[in-house]
Amino acid sequence: MMNVLANSLVCLDKSICIKALRQQVKQETGLAVRRMDAFTLIALLTIFRAKDGLELTSRTGLYSCADYFSSDLMQSMLIDVHDCEAIKPLSFVASVGNAANYYIANAYFINGPNLFIGSDKSGMKKNQLLAKADMENGIIDNAILVVWHEDDKIRQCSVKIVENAGFSSERGKD
Repeated sequence: MMNVLANSLVCLDKSICIKALRQQVKQETGLAVRRMDAFTLIALLTIFRAKDGLELTSRTGLYSCADYFSSDLMQSMLIDVHDCEAIKPLSFVASVGNAANYYIANAYFINGPNLFIGSDKSGMKKNQLLAKADMENGIIDNAILVVWHEDDKIRQCSVKIVENAGFSSERGKD
C-alpha cells in the first residue's frame, strides 16, 4: 500500500508560448529553465506545486508516463528536416522521452530509480505499479509519479507524491 502525500494538476492552454511558460516556471520555482521544452517545464511546475514544502528522502524514485514525447519539439524538428536545415543538438536530445526525467531528477535532487514509459492508457496506474514494486523490494521510500497529456488545446501534467505505507524491505514479508 502507498500513502498519497500530495497531488497536483497543471493544465495550460497550448497557445501559451514557450517563452512565457519558461518565465512562469522560473518565477514560481526559482529553477534555471533555459533550453527546456514545454513537456519538461510543465512537469517541473507541477512537481514544485505538489512538493510545497514536503521533504523527500534520498530514497525517492521518479516514474513518468506519456503517450508522446514533446509534440511541439517533434514538429519543429520535422519542419527543420523538411526545410533541409540542421536539427539543433539539444532539440534532438530533448526529443527522447527520458530527457524530461533527467531534468526533473536534476532539479529536484532525485537519486533513486528514474523511469519514463510510453503508454496511451492508465499511465498513473502503471507508474504506481512500478513504484510499488520498488517499495516492496526496499529500493525506495517514496516516489514522484508524473503523467503528461497533450492535445490540440491543452498541455496537462498530473503528479502524485507517494510514500511507502508499511512494505517490508525484505521479499516475502507482508
